[in-house]
Amino acid sequence: MSSKRGSTSSSVEKRLSLVGNDDGDPYAINGMHFNRDMFISKIIQEYPLDKLMQTETLLIREIKDLDSDMQTLVYENYNKFILATDTIRKMKTDFKEMEDKMSLLSENIAKITQSSTKIAGSLQEKREKVSKLSSIHDHLKKLNFLFELPNTLKQYSEECNYEEAVRSYLNGLQYMDQYNKFPSLEAINLDCADIIAGIRANLYKEFDDEEKSSQDLTRNVSLLLNLKEEPSLLAEKFLGNALPKLNVNLDSLRISNNTNVPLDEFMELSCGIFLSNLSLVIASFSQAFIQSAELTEDSRQESQEALKTFAQGLIDEFLVVMESRLTTEVKEVTQQEAEFRETFLKALDRLYRRLMAMGTLMPNTDFTTLGMTLISKITKLDAELSLSRIKQCYEKSVKESGFELRSHPGSSQEILGSILATLVGQMKSGLNKLQDYTHSDYHFSQNSEFRQKMAIVTVREGLVVESFKYLINFGNKLMENGPCDSLIWLLVAKLYLDIEMGTVAYMVNSVEADYDIKREKKNTQWSLTNVTEIISSFNSTAKKLVEEFVSSQGNQLAELMKDAILNQDLISSGKEPIGPQLQMRKVIEILTLMEKYIDFIFPDTDPLAYIKSEKSSDSSKRSYRSERDFKMFNNYHSQNNLLATPGQDYIEHSETKKFLGSFTKAINSN
Repeated sequence: MSSKRGSTSSSVEKRLSLVGNDDGDPYAINGMHFNRDMFISKIIQEYPLDKLMQTETLLIREIKDLDSDMQTLVYENYNKFILATDTIRKMKTDFKEMEDKMSLLSENIAKITQSSTKIAGSLQEKREKVSKLSSIHDHLKKLNFLFELPNTLKQYSEECNYEEAVRSYLNGLQYMDQYNKFPSLEAINLDCADIIAGIRANLYKEFDDEEKSSQDLTRNVSLLLNLKEEPSLLAEKFLGNALPKLNVNLDSLRISNNTNVPLDEFMELSCGIFLSNLSLVIASFSQAFIQSAELTEDSRQESQEALKTFAQGLIDEFLVVMESRLTTEVKEVTQQEAEFRETFLKALDRLYRRLMAMGTLMPNTDFTTLGMTLISKITKLDAELSLSRIKQCYEKSVKESGFELRSHPGSSQEILGSILATLVGQMKSGLNKLQDYTHSDYHFSQNSEFRQKMAIVTVREGLVVESFKYLINFGNKLMENGPCDSLIWLLVAKLYLDIEMGTVAYMVNSVEADYDIKREKKNTQWSLTNVTEIISSFNSTAKKLVEEFVSSQGNQLAELMKDAILNQDLISSGKEPIGPQLQMRKVIEILTLMEKYIDFIFPDTDPLAYIKSEKSSDSSKRSYRSERDFKMFNNYHSQNNLLATPGQDYIEHSETKKFLGSFTKAINSN
């Protein structure tokens, strides 16, 4: 019905839109100012008959719909209307009762007020007397307190209840200022001052008692500050009490600074005892002085500086002992199993966490920085130890390779591979050990500056780059130190060419990837060695070794031929030699065998290699394959020291062999 009525109403309004639908319009059928007479008169004049009939029908239908809706609303809300009527009727009754009660209450309040006024008037005189008596009682009570104060202070002093004694004395000072006009109180003041002087002396005396802890002395400091004692003197006394006990802890730590004491026990003495006691002293001092409301800002600053100087001196001595033990420990750890290394790293982390906690207790201090400096020294030492092992293994491998090469000439490539594998293995072993310091479980590894410095200074430059620089210097020293097995020169030269080809770039790139080192990022604090320069140095050192080998062997063979000529006086002899002289045969044999060694060290798959050139002498084509021939060469070498000794452009092996080949051809042609 409602929807029907709504659609009908909209239809009627649409049809009557010509007679107005605005507010205030008498022709608007839905407006408040609608005038039915004017409306009917207007539509009779303007509408045709059929439209008038249609409008009438619509209006009748709308009226019926509205009547129906009204009846529905009445039926649906009948109970609510009845309930509302009952409620209104009940409210009228309740309000009437409430008005009666309020009237009665107003009358009672008026009576009470009247009675109160009468009572107040009658007690006014007594109230004034009571107030006066109360004031007198307060004065008498204060005077009684003052008269009994000396005895009270004496009793508290005998009981060592200094807190109550000081509190009572300070209260008594306020009363004495109030009654300073009474001369008789002067004697009481003097007696109290004498007793407080004794208490003050006892409080100061406790600073010399070694049994008193820092927490106990904070009470003394607070009481003495209330008694207006000098803060700087109290700070000196407080720290003076703690210093001997902390020095005893340091002495115990120094005594335990040896490998007979396990690391766990040593760390307990250092972190669990010394640093814990120092932290308690710092916390107690801060509570007594820096956080005290009795001190001015200047006094707090002065006290803070005194504490900083005190703590810094002890920490410096402590870190000297720790560095000594940890330095010894890191040397031992490098030779132990992984579990010992983990114990060592946990000890470092424990030390760092305790120093960091102390830095929290004392703002504006560098305890955390000192801890990081010590750990950086340890990591640097660890890298140096790894570098030392690399040097030892390399020198041992090179030394053994000379004997191995002469015993088994054909195994030169295996020897080179073994040396290179040992070298890379030792470098990787050192890198793995250093990587332990960056494990996320350790708090010091979260320090970004430590990680960056360690990555660049300790790992990349300190271990990897320094290892390559050592190899280059080793090659240069081979040429400077004089005669030794010159085959090692060729072996080292070949090794350096192999290292140049990829080992340098591989190791450096691995480190940079593991530690996120960016070459293109400019670092104003630490510089990066150019990899190209290292590769170029290996190349140039290899060239020098080959050149030195050729020069040395040429000189030795020339001397041998010179001796042969002079000893046999071949020039002045009138007889033609029937065949090659013995000395010259030895030269040719040695030269041929030398070519064989060179071919082993610098293998060439080219069938037209120099050693098979048609321009070589017939004797150079001889094949010394028997162990007897190699043994003869080695014996001759040891007797005559024939093969004497002298580390990025890449030298091709074939070019190196051609260079050596030119030397042998020149000798043969002579």
